[in-house]
Amino acid sequence: MKTPIPVECRVQRPTRPVMPTEALAPGVDLDRFAAAAMAEIELREGYELKLNAALDVCTAALDVVRGR
Repeated sequence: MKTPIPVECRVQRPTRPVMPTEALAPGVDLDRFAAAAMAEIELREGYELKLNAALDVCTAALDVVRGR
């Protein structure tokens, strides 16, 4: 009889990018803040895609182990 054995997911976590709003000086004007915030949205979306891809790899491996 074969018994499935769970295995640890060894996907490397993507490196979090430095967010543009984190580098802004206090009191920055609204135009610069808005531009940095818009750029940050793009960076965060890309980072979230990488995190979800890593999670998908891990959960797919568990589904195989569970026989799904």
